[in-house]
Amino acid sequence: MHRNNLTVGLIMLMVTGVTYVHSHARASQAKQGESWQARREVADSAARRGTQFIYHEEKVPAYTLPDPLVMADGTKVADAEMWRAKRRPEILELFRKYVYGRAPVGRPKGMTFKVFDLDQKALSGLATRKQVTVNFTGKEDGPSMDILVYLPSAARKPVPTFVILNFGGNHTIHPDPAIKLSTRWMRSGRKATEQSRRSSYSRFSVEKILSRGYALATIYYGDIDPDYHDGFKNGVHPVFDKLIDGKRAPDAWGSICAWAWGLGRAMDYFESDEDIDESRVAVLGHSRLGKTSLWAGARDERFALVISNDSGCGGAALSRRRFGETVKRINTSFPHWFCDNFKKYNGEEDRLPVDQHILIALMAPRPVYVASADADLWADPRGEFLSCKNAEPVYHLLGLNGLEVEKMPALNSPVQKGRIGYHIRTGGHGLTQYDWQQYMDFADRHFKGAEPSSRDRKDIVFSCDFESDNWYKEFGMRSEPERVEAVSSDPARKFEPLAGRAMRIKVERDGHYGTSILYRFKDQVGAEPQEIYFRYYLRFADDWNPAGGGKMPGISGTYGRAGWGGRPSNGRNGWSARGQFNRQVDGKTPLGYYCYHADMKGRYGSGWMWETEKRGHLQNNRWYCIEQYAKMNTPGKNDGILRGWVDGKPAFEKTDVRMRDVDTLRIEAVWLNVYLGGSWVARSDHHLYIDNVVIAHDYIGPIQ
Repeated sequence: MHRNNLTVGLIMLMVTGVTYVHSHARASQAKQGESWQARREVADSAARRGTQFIYHEEKVPAYTLPDPLVMADGTKVADAEMWRAKRRPEILELFRKYVYGRAPVGRPKGMTFKVFDLDQKALSGLATRKQVTVNFTGKEDGPSMDILVYLPSAARKPVPTFVILNFGGNHTIHPDPAIKLSTRWMRSGRKATEQSRRSSYSRFSVEKILSRGYALATIYYGDIDPDYHDGFKNGVHPVFDKLIDGKRAPDAWGSICAWAWGLGRAMDYFESDEDIDESRVAVLGHSRLGKTSLWAGARDERFALVISNDSGCGGAALSRRRFGETVKRINTSFPHWFCDNFKKYNGEEDRLPVDQHILIALMAPRPVYVASADADLWADPRGEFLSCKNAEPVYHLLGLNGLEVEKMPALNSPVQKGRIGYHIRTGGHGLTQYDWQQYMDFADRHFKGAEPSSRDRKDIVFSCDFESDNWYKEFGMRSEPERVEAVSSDPARKFEPLAGRAMRIKVERDGHYGTSILYRFKDQVGAEPQEIYFRYYLRFADDWNPAGGGKMPGISGTYGRAGWGGRPSNGRNGWSARGQFNRQVDGKTPLGYYCYHADMKGRYGSGWMWETEKRGHLQNNRWYCIEQYAKMNTPGKNDGILRGWVDGKPAFEKTDVRMRDVDTLRIEAVWLNVYLGGSWVARSDHHLYIDNVVIAHDYIGPIQ
């Protein structure tokens, strides 16, 4: 029996224990020892209803999955740059050509947003409600969609947001009488009654989402494209289709691609709404709209987190398993969902150049969550789990944790260790309160802590994004230092946040001192390293124009004895390699290293500016990713290393530094200090901003 009759839905490289070659389902299960097993009575019952479909693992055919890290010409993907520049675009093109079809690129010319409803005391004061019409062409008679947004009143703005397409109309997710009935919903032939306002209420957790500090945005999917095969004469297709001799191309976009495209237009709106943090938007979908959320997340990297709920065939489940719903069945029952080329693989799944584990891999390095249901064998829970598992090598290539479990988890035992999350819960096909709970927990890990790209890397020593009111305690300080403040806005100085709050440092007029913050390794982690990477984001404010040079954050081992302030290093007492800035040249501030080392001349350190293609020359009112690397020399030898990067590009390297002659000198601290050097004082108040500090044992790189 097809899902459509069961429910009215909402929406190798070798990995340890999992290979890209699947020999036999039962043998594979025994090898992996997975905890979840489909209940025999459920499988037997499903098999009796649909005898032509596979519901038992022993009937799954042998299959070989395409390797996400091997190019179409057989070349292996060697590194993250090759994945990003070559393999990922190649995979996207394969999915466009053979599965989902091609959507128009970018924001449509003339598209407009109009807020037609705003209530700052909605839901008894719990939320601000907004309703926004997105007119795709800017023409009154053109296609459009309405976005319903609930913003938590108690949360600091801008807020992270869940966006989800709905099946019944915006008015169905909550019995709020102010939500207008969708005209398109009424045109669909359904009877629009007041009772329909809460018909999807149980599938949403509006109040709980708001109480957790998240906004909820939802859109009726029929606004974008009606969910029936009408020859693509309604919705967005007839407006944006490019016909050839009056015909659609075999890779023209289907409805799933159109719905995903509509989510991209919602993202366009979020970028214009000061109440929504567009850098923390999670796209979520259930069933066919789970397929949609995955494709939306793959094609539009602005979505920071991607969630699939019971999406099955064409979504998170491996097509080659042919378990439950198959490519042939979905193309037959819903010929408008995918592009026509996908129909070539009806019963020929092994010829597909891609499979859904590679779709999951396209989310990297962003977090992705997939969920299944115990009684929903039509969606192939095991196939959804295996997609997550076989996407893992791409995350590992990027230096990130993936799923990080070998066994399929037991019922109601969520896996959220890395950037890939998964759970299988009790019950059948649906979006439940339990599912929402896991999604919000997962979002908390990646949206409300330190930078997501650093949270689950095993080499990370420390990270701080200044979102916490007690951020200074993370550095081991008892109180917040003077002339320093965590800010999310500062319009007088043309400040634009990188993401959330940043640390603003002030150098006062007629003064020279900004701040001095030390992260001491022995105090924080119990040991001092021999080499370390240190990354931070730097932005000079609009008023930054120092009279002379000074010091910037860097790496040190002064031990309170030598290595700063005219206390020369002799190889036995201390050293430092702090950042340095010089007076602006042509409106740009040169950056470099200011190093106290055993070969220094005189009382003060050596200045080594970063001149590589002028990457170390920074302009005001722009964020830069600054990264430093220090490796201690062999005591007494000139083989110590200092390196620097700006925005991920090499800006400096010196490999003959002698910091020490004794092994007792090591890397004592990362030193966030800012002040004007020498006798210079500030002619007026100067400001700069620092954000997303990360210390690691391996190269970190810019935020993706």
